[in-house]
Amino acid sequence: MRTDAEINLAIANIEYQELVIGLVGDEVKILTDPNDEIKFVDYCNNWEDIGPIIAREGINVYRWRNHWTAVCPNENHHIFSETPMKAAALCFLKMRESE
Repeated sequence: MRTDAEINLAIANIEYQELVIGLVGDEVKILTDPNDEIKFVDYCNNWEDIGPIIAREGINVYRWRNHWTAVCPNENHHIFSETPMKAAALCFLKMRESE
């Protein structure tokens, strides 16, 4: 199972590529362009970071029994996790890995 830090870093490398500086705890430090400002992202724990990806990719997230489920569109993968954000983050990575 991947840690939050590993999930966050994998998504940041997809979304920001060469602008990723590294990890600070579970968050990923990113150099934003063109202003050279520093940004921190945490896709597993922050709706502001994962929300736009959920909307853009059409990921469905819902509560099922005692855990959260994210459904990857067009692939019929169901990803289960303890939080909706982490389920969506893992779903996004699953989608990218299958491309």
